[in-house]
Amino acid sequence: MNYWLYITNPDNWEVTKKTNILGASKRFANALSRVKIGDKCLIYVMGSSRGGEIVHSKVVGEYSVASEVVYDSNKIFKSPTYSPSEPFSLRLKLEPLNEFRNPVDFKPLVAQLAFITNKQRYGLHLKGRVVVKIPENDYNLITSKARK
Repeated sequence: MNYWLYITNPDNWEVTKKTNILGASKRFANALSRVKIGDKCLIYVMGSSRGGEIVHSKVVGEYSVASEVVYDSNKIFKSPTYSPSEPFSLRLKLEPLNEFRNPVDFKPLVAQLAFITNKQRYGLHLKGRVVVKIPENDYNLITSKARK
């Protein structure tokens, strides 16, 4: 079993929460092909600015992967502004394990996460990616924070 951090934005997190579907652009086909049924996945929601309010990045839920990657062009995800016609057609079905009642702030954990090697510029480990493989210890650290 492998452990993953799925990186999304606040709008698409809402879609994932309602549908139990993870979506990604076709350009991430290689990365998603490594995700297998039974793997565990944490959902990382990128920080944003809404109405002048800054919302920090958080880990919001824990899922088990329930399907292989499938292609589906039905538009259910919000497209990025740089590619307005992108339907995030690569999809994985998920089995919810735990939607965190108290989402976990990501930045305070950076110093303790093994997969983040450059602690000062931790965003480089996430930027431009859809999934990042993480060690089991990092997964357990994040889920333990969510349970507090």
